[in-house]
Amino acid sequence: MVDNPAEREDLPSGVVLGGRQHVRHLHERGTDVVVKRRRDEDGEQRRSLFVEAALQAAAAACFPGGGAGPVVEPMACDGEQLRVAFHEEAPFDTFLDSPGVLDRAAHVVGNVIATVHGQDLSGAAWAWLPEAAGEHPPLEPIPVDTLAVLSAGTVELAAGIHRQGLAGLLADTLAEESERQVFLHGDLKFDNILAAVDGTAVRIIDWECAGRGMPERDLGALAASLLTETIRRSAVRDDTGGAAESLARIDAETQKAWSAIAALLSGYRDNSRAPGLRTRALVHMTAFGLLCRAHSYTQMTYEFDRLPKLLLKVATNMAVRPETFRARFQ
Repeated sequence: MVDNPAEREDLPSGVVLGGRQHVRHLHERGTDVVVKRRRDEDGEQRRSLFVEAALQAAAAACFPGGGAGPVVEPMACDGEQLRVAFHEEAPFDTFLDSPGVLDRAAHVVGNVIATVHGQDLSGAAWAWLPEAAGEHPPLEPIPVDTLAVLSAGTVELAAGIHRQGLAGLLADTLAEESERQVFLHGDLKFDNILAAVDGTAVRIIDWECAGRGMPERDLGALAASLLTETIRRSAVRDDTGGAAESLARIDAETQKAWSAIAALLSGYRDNSRAPGLRTRALVHMTAFGLLCRAHSYTQMTYEFDRLPKLLLKVATNMAVRPETFRARFQ
């Protein structure tokens, strides 16, 4: 074992977590370690985990009593390694083929997130929290001097966002961020949730984007990730049956997401510590989350193909006519 793994040129060996090659579980000197790497212009580089460790510890503090819980406080953060207890649980999206288990787990997630959101941030201990991070789609027209750093697909997506006037439609809701502050995960999506095989227990991972913001941001981000995944699964299947069959397939798949979203919100509202939610803001933040997912896709694939087009269409409908989605979020 290399004493300073940051000096290694290759990706670390170990178990790939959540299907993400840049996240590995290692066992070093008797301790379980999670190592992340990010890609920049100079190639693969280690990603600092100090902020994630601190925010994960803050999240763990929301659940007094110790022992196994939905958030595990890091054992240590040493160098570029986050030392944590390792748990063999399934990524959240594996339950999309078991809707009953998915709904059960979503209800638990809602209850957990309500506890996190329900913390009192007035004390000095919370003063250092940054505003919640996240992947921001290009809502405003793209300056010419930045075009070279964006993929062709992202430029097309940005043009569609600008053409639909989504910046103006979402502006009021996004402005609420500075007024309604809770402790947010900041990147709540199915990728960052592990669940027991029966859906009765969950763990939340990847806290490096945590900070302050409106509660609807977390809930909308998770709702958007579930909708995106079900739309993606239906959109990549064979379309030889024609448009009607394709739409029927997408509708059937997205019903799984809507059912899980209902369970998520039910679990959230069942928690007495949950902040009040504004339905319009929840619809708009889900639309914003769909644009974030479309943005990630176009940046990764360079394509503005069927999936981001569908996401842009759904997001536009939510932004333009949030009242038609009100029943989905109540």
